[in-house]
Amino acid sequence: IQLMVTFIITLILYVSDFFQAWKKSVKREEQFKRESLAFQYESLKNQVNPHFLFNSLNVLSSLVMKDQEGSVEFIRQLSEVYRYVLEQKDKEVVELGTEMKFVESYVYLQKIRYADSLRVELDPDLPGHYSKQVIPISVQMLVENAIKHNIVSGDEPLTVRIGVEDGYLVVRNNLQVRTTVPESGSIGLNNIKSRYEYLTDNEFI
Repeated sequence: IQLMVTFIITLILYVSDFFQAWKKSVKREEQFKRESLAFQYESLKNQVNPHFLFNSLNVLSSLVMKDQEGSVEFIRQLSEVYRYVLEQKDKEVVELGTEMKFVESYVYLQKIRYADSLRVELDPDLPGHYSKQVIPISVQMLVENAIKHNIVSGDEPLTVRIGVEDGYLVVRNNLQVRTTVPESGSIGLNNIKSRYEYLTDNEFI
């Protein structure tokens, strides 16, 4: 009986130690995953800044040759836009209304280049959702993506529409795909998708 009691006590202590060690191991693994995800997220956010600057400078370089006065105004507006990028890039989310003010400035810069060939329309009920949260610079990147991949001309104007449907923020445009598109490695869409996957279980479409 004494041997059996000793065995049972030893077994209980062993099992208890095992589960304590297992719990610590799981906790360390979860902490490692969180730290790894946080590192990946920081890396994703750091992609935005050079990507945005690179594309803005491309627009400016094409404008300088044909419109010097327009270039000066572009630089002034770009400084305002970039202030937003610098202020918001380290935040996980911002209010949609704040993001849309940034989008309006960005569209202003694009319309210096494209004039009436580019149209950006907001659904009438969109301001009612301005208190909702979005990832900084994400809406701008979607508008930029539409401009980059589609023909924008007087004969074929591009219309981008922004609204909310079934709880989703939707950015859509008429499809008139360019035959050649500058290579970027899908930085914009992949970046947004990865950041949303980090912050929410909702699917990015």
